[in-house]
Amino acid sequence: MNKGKRAWSKSNLSKPAADIDMRYGHNLLRQESEDWPSYAVVSTPSAIKSAEPHFGKQPAGVGYATHLDHGHLQEVTDGLPRDVDLIVGVGGGTALDASKYAALKRDLPLVLVPTILSTGAIIHGVLAMWDGRTIVGGANGWPWIDCEHVLIDYEIILRAPAHLNTAGLGDILCNYAKIAEWQRNHRLGLEPPYDEEVVSAVEEFHQDFTDQFHASLEAEGDLSPESVRVIGKALQERDGRERALASTVPSGDHDFAFALELMCDRGWIHGELVAMGAVIIAWYCDADPQRLLSRLDKCLVRYRPSQMDISRDALRQVLEYLPEYMTDPIRGKGTSSILRHEPIVGAKFDELWTFLEGN
Repeated sequence: MNKGKRAWSKSNLSKPAADIDMRYGHNLLRQESEDWPSYAVVSTPSAIKSAEPHFGKQPAGVGYATHLDHGHLQEVTDGLPRDVDLIVGVGGGTALDASKYAALKRDLPLVLVPTILSTGAIIHGVLAMWDGRTIVGGANGWPWIDCEHVLIDYEIILRAPAHLNTAGLGDILCNYAKIAEWQRNHRLGLEPPYDEEVVSAVEEFHQDFTDQFHASLEAEGDLSPESVRVIGKALQERDGRERALASTVPSGDHDFAFALELMCDRGWIHGELVAMGAVIIAWYCDADPQRLLSRLDKCLVRYRPSQMDISRDALRQVLEYLPEYMTDPIRGKGTSSILRHEPIVGAKFDELWTFLEGN
């Protein structure tokens, strides 16, 4: 098995998402693992439990990642068997990113086997640098690795609760926050100049996969193999379809998610949390938030605080904290978002809470 390209910095050299070999099918893990060389798995306890019955050949060892702090990832890597020829990442975003670190450190080929489609970790070679719950530095300084391929095994993916897979669509639809902030900046006469063609292209992409996903559902509303394929392909297409939007205006949806997790010292499903951040921004920018809510609902993406066990006080506190978080030089932040410049506090927060829980 050939090793993909890799490096410990300059992440822009990693393989574009469109070039990643994404393999879809039934019983893929069983079929392919039978022919693998000796391999070690990086996973989480719940993910390996889901995938283990589908291995055609058992791994030589398993390392369990609980978070993405690089000190922890080094411990996970050190605990893997030395005499293996392949690293396999099995799980969601945490496990997949942890496996990238192990494959880099061991200089071994990497295969990714997602058990859920909750984030773009399945197609992004870059591995963010984390110190505890804080991201350090910027993407051009982060390590990256090109995996050999990604196995999307319908039997494994469809065992997971639906919301863990539809969160992947939330991780794409959250880019509506950029549209909302760009429209607001345009009304205020701020740079950069508004580009209706760019926005329309992204809107068309969002609506297309929303309609495809909704049409793919079983009669009872359950996910089908085609639903899984729609999610995976949308995650893969996002980078190319939204590249122009990504370089325009910053938005606070991801900072909202990271700040909440830092403040509460716990994690949430990434795609759901950034979707909530986008809803908040769309509402605050008066950018037709119902358009975003309609897509999230059709894609079965959760975005309400009560759905994610986020208390009213926690939401209020993180919105008060965001201006500080977005300007913290230690974290390399400089996010020019409405949530930084006009924090949601007091009566405005009361209005927001009613909106979020009342829709």
